[in-house]
Amino acid sequence: MVLRHPIRWLRDHPVGADWLLAVALAAMSVVLHLTYRESGTADSSVLGAVLSVGATLPLGWRRRSPAIVLLVVALCQMWIEAMDAAGPGWMGVLIAAYTLGAYRSGRLLWRLGGSLLLVVVTFVIAGVVTGSAPWQALVSTPIMFAAAIVLGDNMRRRRERSAELVERAERAERERHLVAHQHVQEERTRIARELHDVVAHSVSLMVIQTAAARRQLLADPQGVDASLAAIEETGRTAMQEMRRILGVLRDVSGDAPLSPQPGLSAIEGLTASASDLPVSVHAEGDLDHLPVGVELSAFRIVQEALTNVRRHAGPVQHVDVSMVRLENSLTVEVTDDGRGAAASDNGEPGFGLMGMRERVAAYEGQLYAGPRPGGGWRVRAIFPVGVA
Repeated sequence: MVLRHPIRWLRDHPVGADWLLAVALAAMSVVLHLTYRESGTADSSVLGAVLSVGATLPLGWRRRSPAIVLLVVALCQMWIEAMDAAGPGWMGVLIAAYTLGAYRSGRLLWRLGGSLLLVVVTFVIAGVVTGSAPWQALVSTPIMFAAAIVLGDNMRRRRERSAELVERAERAERERHLVAHQHVQEERTRIARELHDVVAHSVSLMVIQTAAARRQLLADPQGVDASLAAIEETGRTAMQEMRRILGVLRDVSGDAPLSPQPGLSAIEGLTASASDLPVSVHAEGDLDHLPVGVELSAFRIVQEALTNVRRHAGPVQHVDVSMVRLENSLTVEVTDDGRGAAASDNGEPGFGLMGMRERVAAYEGQLYAGPRPGGGWRVRAIFPVGVA
């Protein structure tokens, strides 16, 4: 794997790459120290070889302890220069300075870097004064040392920026999945609410009509026929609405034709089919220019209110449905004169009342459901709408 893809291996194993670099520099430095001969340079020695190793081999720990590595390498290199011995030059110091900028930030970076730069400049000045170093080193050495730190700092900033961008992308992806999941949950809640309203209303109406037909079976056969016809029509209407709702779930492409949603105009038919209840409908104001969602919610609230009257109100003499459009609001109210107990069998609010509150809350409206003065029950929903 190393021989076939060396670049990939070095990228995937940074610590191993550091040690390969450190060992290669150390070996090169020792060989150079032992073999290089030039007038003015000191002879090779064991101390010089050890210092050459000390100026290069610690680079293997450069990512773990960049500050300590830079101190050790710089001290060893200055010792070699003070001995006028051959060695790695300032290569190890520049690599360590780059690493300090690449893996440390803040006060530690600039305090340590500035202090070492001052020491290096002082050392070079001393070399120029004593004649062991050319005057050009007074310019080149500090510039290269500072440039290595600045380059490392820039690389660190780029790396942090890249990591930040990756984190932002991952966070955006998580948020997108969360929003999509939330939309799915909201859509499931909406569909469950639609199914509940359709099934609860239609089934309760069919039960009432079936009971009436059973009682009239012998006494009034013609009445039984009318009740069965009403049951058939109610079942057919319920099946159509359920097919419309389930069709949205089955249609993946979204190209399937959908039937219109029931609105305020359908309330007349809804109350007309409630032959078991004495219902009257009153309308005031302009009801022709309303949002489709508001009309659907108003229709479902009336439908659920009539279902609750059948379930909980007991014998009633009159049920009144009113729709009033004012300048900025639509008020839908259903009242009855029954016993006024709109709760589930266990005393907790039923799913129908919860569904009504959710529908009104979706449009930042208000819902009141409770006993009314003089007996009976009142359901009032107020939807904020635009100017007619």
